[in-house]
Amino acid sequence: ADEVKEHPFFQGTDWQLVYLQKYPPPLIPPRGEVNAADAFDIGSFDEEDTKGIKLTEADQELYKNFPVVISDRWQQEISETIFETVNQETDKAEQKKRAKMKMKFEDEKESDCIIHGYIKKLGGPFASAWQTRYGKLYPNRLELHTESGSAKPELIFMDQIDEVCSEYVQVKGEQCVVLKMKVERERDAKVVLTNSDEIGLKEWLIALKSTHRSSLELLGSMAKKAGKIYGTDTNNKNNIVTRNTSEN
Repeated sequence: ADEVKEHPFFQGTDWQLVYLQKYPPPLIPPRGEVNAADAFDIGSFDEEDTKGIKLTEADQELYKNFPVVISDRWQQEISETIFETVNQETDKAEQKKRAKMKMKFEDEKESDCIIHGYIKKLGGPFASAWQTRYGKLYPNRLELHTESGSAKPELIFMDQIDEVCSEYVQVKGEQCVVLKMKVERERDAKVVLTNSDEIGLKEWLIALKSTHRSSLELLGSMAKKAGKIYGTDTNNKNNIVTRNTSEN
């Protein structure tokens, strides 16, 4: 802001007076207009005062091309009252649905679930759209449930992931966690996840990296054990070849 304040256009401006709103405005509308200071300046518009008033054809013609100017005060009033009222029912339904989903997965605290909660995934029916999912991360897989919980969850197993990007990746203007997959089709080459909660997204990134690393280590140790049992490990093969050569 300091760079803007120092611009020659604002030379002579007392920014303290601006902050205190002490500068006289360039235009003061007549008090009879709608953009009044408060409701008392507008007057009463209850049913008794407006009963029986009808607009004639002449009135309709007069207001047909009436220019409308929406002031900042009016916009603020709309955003604080009408917008909230219109969206109240939707918000209630959304909260009820999320509470139901949360209760459904409350038992995850006692299972081997590492982290769970709402997260957004890029894709679905529209490749460029964010789909809200309820994610559950286990030691061997990531489950992405639909909000309704009616459909089968999408399963991403740790051995299907080639790499979890160590840093956030910017996708569609969002900070995202990107999982690079071991697939042939380019469209399925990565899974992109994000969250409006920055702390929550960081927890997902840390948990996914740690779980993927632990899974690879576990699979690696299991492969070594299987090699020793079935005689397929490299060291064992070398010993057999060396022994046979010396005997011959």
